[in-house]
Amino acid sequence: MKMERVQNGGDTDRPMKQDLKVSEQEIDKFIDRFNKRYILKKKVNALLCIFVAVMGTTAVLYSRFVFHNPLFDRLRYMTFWGTIFTSAVSLIFGIVCIMEAVKETEVTYRPVFFLRLSSATTEAVIFAVVMIGLTPLAPDQPDLSSYPGIVMHLIVPAATVLSFLLNDPPIGSPKPLDPFKGTIFIAIYTAVMTMLFGTGMLSSEKAPYSFLDFENTSALFRLICFVGVFAIGYAVSWLLMRLNMKLSWIWFYDINRSKKKG
Repeated sequence: MKMERVQNGGDTDRPMKQDLKVSEQEIDKFIDRFNKRYILKKKVNALLCIFVAVMGTTAVLYSRFVFHNPLFDRLRYMTFWGTIFTSAVSLIFGIVCIMEAVKETEVTYRPVFFLRLSSATTEAVIFAVVMIGLTPLAPDQPDLSSYPGIVMHLIVPAATVLSFLLNDPPIGSPKPLDPFKGTIFIAIYTAVMTMLFGTGMLSSEKAPYSFLDFENTSALFRLICFVGVFAIGYAVSWLLMRLNMKLSWIWFYDINRSKKKG
């Protein structure tokens, strides 16, 4: 996304040439400020994405090898799968940001945007579920007493959403179906777990969330939970797209202001 000035030709009288020279100098300064700010934005996002990838990966490994939790027990939870998904996406996108900073041009397109949106939506929903889980009446209480619990439930979600909102290039106003693309990961996880617990392949006592307990909850309760999760996911996805349009340009908000001397 490197900005360059187009040279203009043609002869004019001397006063006009002088005015044009001043104008071209201001344009050159503007372009220079824009390019520097663009490179800084990409570098910051690369660092933030790599931070998410490292934190998420260490939390997954810590949970498995330090706590000695059986792998299957961890794989039941959307938080665990979401952290793996987000860590992989963040690592790839961090490398892409480094490439963009070096080449000073965008190489990401709509599919990449929706992949990042799905990651940010998943983490935002995880964070929202954690906040709901902290209430006294919540049926599922989150684990915030361990390193993996803090990283997976708080640090990775917050850093992922911040990275997406402030750094990802927006694709315009969301169309009605666009936010659904941000819920793809949630849909896949819910479909797989519903099949496993609904068909009895896994016993209800191993259900990671109460709405997946097909033996001890009513169909109406499960339906309300499923609709609620997807409604929250859609709303979060739509909100993230709208905020991304507003906040991603914060890096350039004062770029047209000339620096005052003395």
